[in-house]
Amino acid sequence: MGEYTGRIEIARPPAEVFAFLADLRNMPRYLPTVTHVGPQGHHDQHDDVAVEGEADGHQYRNDGWVKAEPETRRMTWGSHTMEDYHGMLAVTDASGGSAVELKLSLAPKPEVAQRMQQEHGSVDHGMRLSLERTLGSIKACCEQGGGDVVRDTANDEDPADSRPFGSSATLNPDI
Repeated sequence: MGEYTGRIEIARPPAEVFAFLADLRNMPRYLPTVTHVGPQGHHDQHDDVAVEGEADGHQYRNDGWVKAEPETRRMTWGSHTMEDYHGMLAVTDASGGSAVELKLSLAPKPEVAQRMQQEHGSVDHGMRLSLERTLGSIKACCEQGGGDVVRDTANDEDPADSRPFGSSATLNPDI
């Protein structure tokens, strides 16, 4: 299993950045393979969610869980179907705003690993690029949002769209 980490600074207050990320309705804005995230129930320790999207021309649905901790500005998540997949995100104070640190633990499926090897020279390099694109997309969404990064995207005429940043491995169940 691979362990991947990344960090990016964002010129917005930490509480605002965390509120944006903790609102799962915003996930399709910064994860281009995700089209919908819906609640599936609440447990003592976390919320169950269903993630739907499209990756490499294939539709997918994955059931998992998310735990948001506003008091520490930290989120953790995982999959009910892929035991070796989980992640953590933390938003901290930084000069000029905040910093987002993202950690992923996962083992890509063999066919995905082979594609990453061919396209990027190694699975690790492909995963690091994907992580960087995801962090860049989060930064773009938060900074372009001005004072209104937490909003209802269903009624938004022109939401910041992360799809130009490329695909992300963070919630792709094919990995």
